[in-house]
Amino acid sequence: MQLTATFATFAAFVATAAAASVPEPLAAQQSCNAGGNYHDHIVQTLTAAGQSTDEAHVDNSLFDCLSGGEIRFISFCANGCGGTTTTNADFCL
Repeated sequence: MQLTATFATFAAFVATAAAASVPEPLAAQQSCNAGGNYHDHIVQTLTAAGQSTDEAHVDNSLFDCLSGGEIRFISFCANGCGGTTTTNADFCL
């Protein structure tokens, strides 16, 4: 997963992170950091983009990392995401 300010995509690996309770402002700041609890931020971003917020979309969508911890929806990967275990940018399978 590549986490840079210019173009970083990530597939949400929030199963464990969603269990932790982090206030929304802090969650937004952590959205582009591996291990951050940003499930709610992802759901808000998917909703704003007119996408489903089911677990498939939460787990298998690509996002841009923007300044201030904001994220922008790129696309839904119907067949899942690759690159999530590396420092390279994630991609749709």
